[in-house]
Amino acid sequence: MNSSQSLRLVRTLSGTVALLALGLFSTIPARADTPVSGTYVINGKPVQLKYARFIKGEPFDDKETTVVILTEKDATKSKSPENDTMFGKLGGGLVLTITSDGQLIGTQVVKDKVQFSASGNITLTDYKAEGGTVTGKIATDGEQKFFETSWQIDVSFSVAGS
Repeated sequence: MNSSQSLRLVRTLSGTVALLALGLFSTIPARADTPVSGTYVINGKPVQLKYARFIKGEPFDDKETTVVILTEKDATKSKSPENDTMFGKLGGGLVLTITSDGQLIGTQVVKDKVQFSASGNITLTDYKAEGGTVTGKIATDGEQKFFETSWQIDVSFSVAGS
């Protein structure tokens, strides 16, 4: 094998290794960046929830709570993701407060100038908090109204410990 052939072989192997590494590492963030799926609509406009995080909440009725935060912008660097979501710093979002036995006790709806505590026809199903992961699905019974604001939720989430 002459030096020209050796150089070509090294380039081919280097390119192959680089493509394999790129393929491997490009799949890892895809899973981390897509822990939320479904639809969340405010006044007929979809809100693109992409990120999920959970934190320990305040006890309620002698039960531990978990606060699940679903947002348009990444909240991993936020020191107070619940407050940052409520004040719109993370784009649109949902802040869900859930008891240790899976009861939804609080839902904050946020997008631009819309921010309210929702109640009524909101259901949490398939909720699990085990092994450092929190999963579930939250949905309204169709479109809801809060004064002049229409909104609808049908979102599943899965987030590993924070």
